[in-house]
Amino acid sequence: MTDQQAETAAAVITKTAPPVSVSLATVAGFQVSELVLWATLVYTVIMIGHKVYQIYKEVSQTLDK
Repeated sequence: MTDQQAETAAAVITKTAPPVSVSLATVAGFQVSELVLWATLVYTVIMIGHKVYQIYKEVSQTLDK
C-alpha cells in the first residue's frame, strides 16, 4: 500500500463529518434548512467581525504614523 492510497484518520473524519452531522441533527429533530440558516448567520457575523477588525487595525496603524 502506498502513501497515496492510505488515508489518515483526519481525512476520513473530515469526509464523513457533514453527512453524519446532518443525520444526527435530523434524528434530533432539527430540519436541514434550519441548520443551513443558522450556519449562514454565524458565518456572516464572523466575516463581518473579521472585516471590522481589519479596518480597525488599518485605521489605528494610519493614526499611529
